[in-house]
Amino acid sequence: MLTSISRIALVAILACTTLTAQADELTPAKRTQIKTLLEVTGIKAISEQIANNTVQSWAPGIKQLDPKFPDKGLAIARDAFLASLNTKIDTPGGLIEQVTLVYHNTFSGPEIADLLKFYQSPVGKKLLANQAKVNGETFQTAMKWADSMSADIDQRIEAGLKKEGLKLPEPPKTAPGAPAAGGTQPPAKK
Repeated sequence: MLTSISRIALVAILACTTLTAQADELTPAKRTQIKTLLEVTGIKAISEQIANNTVQSWAPGIKQLDPKFPDKGLAIARDAFLASLNTKIDTPGGLIEQVTLVYHNTFSGPEIADLLKFYQSPVGKKLLANQAKVNGETFQTAMKWADSMSADIDQRIEAGLKKEGLKLPEPPKTAPGAPAAGGTQPPAKK
């Protein structure tokens, strides 16, 4: 049996849930704004990335099976893959509909409007035009930063493993100047 405090809390929770759902349902207007936002931010480029990455991942296996398989064949496979994705991207159950739900569940209607306004502004357009470059340079900068800390990282890993009575296995011994099994030599043991 619910106490009066429990009933009040339950009613308050249900009222908030109802108000939230009513305040931000996926209206046709919100759906249209999200679709416009997805178009402005380049949702269709994802199909090309998927097709390129997938066929590139196939290439070594195909070349191993048939070293003479022409690059033209890989280009044809990529183009067919991309065409297949693009025919379904904006259909019921397609990528745009599915990603629309992601945006709907993450952003309110006014937030979608603000995002759309931003990406259509000069600085938003500049961000979109430079996003790949910025992401690539950011990743490279982060990798260099992490590499600069390798001595500290190595010490912490070694100390953490030692505390648990563990030790990383030694890399295989190679002749001086010979590359290691992976084609590169491991860092010298201190």
